[in-house]
Amino acid sequence: MNHGWMRKSCVFALALGVAVHAGPAEAVTPTSVTRISRVTGATPAGESLPNPNQTHTNYEVMGTDLGIMWDKGGGEIFVLFGDTFGNGWCGNGGCGGGWRSNVLARSSDKTLADGLSFSTMIQDYSRHAKELLPSKKINFDEITVIPTAGVTVGARHYIHYMSVNNWGEAGRWSTNYAGIAYSDDNGQNWIKHASARWQNTSTWTNNFQMAAFVRNGGFVYMYATPNGRFGNVHLARVPENALLNINDYRYWDGNGWSSSQAAAVPVAVGAAGELSVAYNSYFGRFVMTYMNEPRQAVVMRDAATLTGPWSGEKVLASATNYPGLYNAFIHPWSTSGTDLYFILSQWTPYNTFLLRATLTSDTFGDNLLSEPGFETQAATPVMAPWYVQGSGGIDRNLGTARTGQDAGYVRASSGWNALAQSVAVQPYTDYTLRGWVRTSANNTAGYFGARGVNTGPIVGETPFGALTGYTQLSVSFNSGPHSVLEVYGGMWANNGDTWVQLDDVSLTRGTNLVGHAGFEQQSSSSATSPWYAEGNAGIDRNLGYARTGAHNAWVRNATGWNAIKQEVSVVPNTLYTLRAWLKTSSNFNDGYFGARMLNGGPILGETHLTQPLAGYTQVTVQFNSGANHSVELFAGLWATSDTWMQVDDFSLTRN
Repeated sequence: MNHGWMRKSCVFALALGVAVHAGPAEAVTPTSVTRISRVTGATPAGESLPNPNQTHTNYEVMGTDLGIMWDKGGGEIFVLFGDTFGNGWCGNGGCGGGWRSNVLARSSDKTLADGLSFSTMIQDYSRHAKELLPSKKINFDEITVIPTAGVTVGARHYIHYMSVNNWGEAGRWSTNYAGIAYSDDNGQNWIKHASARWQNTSTWTNNFQMAAFVRNGGFVYMYATPNGRFGNVHLARVPENALLNINDYRYWDGNGWSSSQAAAVPVAVGAAGELSVAYNSYFGRFVMTYMNEPRQAVVMRDAATLTGPWSGEKVLASATNYPGLYNAFIHPWSTSGTDLYFILSQWTPYNTFLLRATLTSDTFGDNLLSEPGFETQAATPVMAPWYVQGSGGIDRNLGTARTGQDAGYVRASSGWNALAQSVAVQPYTDYTLRGWVRTSANNTAGYFGARGVNTGPIVGETPFGALTGYTQLSVSFNSGPHSVLEVYGGMWANNGDTWVQLDDVSLTRGTNLVGHAGFEQQSSSSATSPWYAEGNAGIDRNLGYARTGAHNAWVRNATGWNAIKQEVSVVPNTLYTLRAWLKTSSNFNDGYFGARMLNGGPILGETHLTQPLAGYTQVTVQFNSGANHSVELFAGLWATSDTWMQVDDFSLTRN
């Protein structure tokens, strides 16, 4: 790093930012879901959908599922299917003859309004789709090998797959391991890499057995769940040229990237299965879809950044309209506008269909809670993702909701009764919980707040008494060490028959995007996730040097470049303000504070500090994120003799 290059890069990036700024990304919701065409299988009597591929005669694909899509380059996408049956198919679910564990199609079709047409399928002989990844087909050993994701980097194609040990009850199965296979001949032949694998545990609980890939900024991000459809969503990433190197993967620990898989925490609370994730450049939002088995619905979440926070679930398609549905894989060429095209599977008739949804702005905004107004509860047989503690449920179409038709309620004559929901949060981060409540006249012990799961410690709560009309309650809190919290609204029934109604609940994250912003959670004198050192830097713990609290960061050396740094997820083409408090040694004369692209990339914005700061002084930098989804914040100095800087109370906020 040299001074002249840093200054020149800063000027260029800021000038670029002024030209490309597009404003903040807003939350979206799906509307007007329509089935466009059949993708696989024969057209049954009475069905009028287009069926451009006729896979039953052209490729002996009579029954199949999934339909994972990704851009393979060369003006084509791959479309990847799971267990596939041909001649001898039972005609009802996944069973019968002509069994292949997986098959693959290519498509160059860009006009999706009339259906999705294949260019061809990978074949082992004429008019017969080839099994790509073989399996033993032995139950309680390896019954099948199912693909879960795909990505292309350069000329090499990759498939993430799961080795299934056995199938269980609906939505439940066990896997031996998850792995990555690759092809260097345009998908004709595939090799299962021997060490690019995530072995399952003896209790079938490894969190990285099913995946969705997103290629972004030189990395491949891997969103993953355990086997089956009842786990949370976790996140890992790897440099895109190291997909097969298992030791190069880093796991999201809530504030940063850890080499320990055990450190991974949820980015979204399930039940989740058959993930798909893509970036919509029109809205500037990442979109995630998956099957929620308890809700019997395919749901969608969205987020401004790769690491979240992810919105609450929004129903994309339900079993009421599409019986036996279980995935929604996003077409990679439908991510630059309001139309979202995806492939949906249905168990009966065990085939796949192309659907379209229209994305619109979400009136609930960046709300992290699912079903905030309880409005789609009427379409589900259970209350998920809400659950009841004590006695309660949903008032459906009774005229008692604050908005819409439905509201949640609890009612009892004794004990604790509440509506609750678990939600993924970023540790040590500020949040605000809001909701509208009304009660019976005899309520004296109501509580609205957030706590650790499994009756964990309360992190924020407000009591309430009798509220004869809907009243908005608000609680601000810090998540502390928690990566998952339980929000709740309820009461102790101390005065006989007592009730509480709850509607329009929201949870939003605070504005500061910096993790461990005041260094109070740093547990070592060496910088730990999400902070890291370049050169000689670390943490002053309980030494009396902090501006606030007990800890601060330090940078000190007699030579070279030294800095304290953190990677933060951002929205592209957006203005940000970075602040921190600095003080320095009396001989300090060459420091830099700012933001840059990852991996030592160009400066996005910085200030050059040339004078000593005898006491803590706030320093501010504004910058535009440009095309980046992540940036690196830094505070550092060039030293030619023993020189130091102390830093505290960082903040990064979106303008």
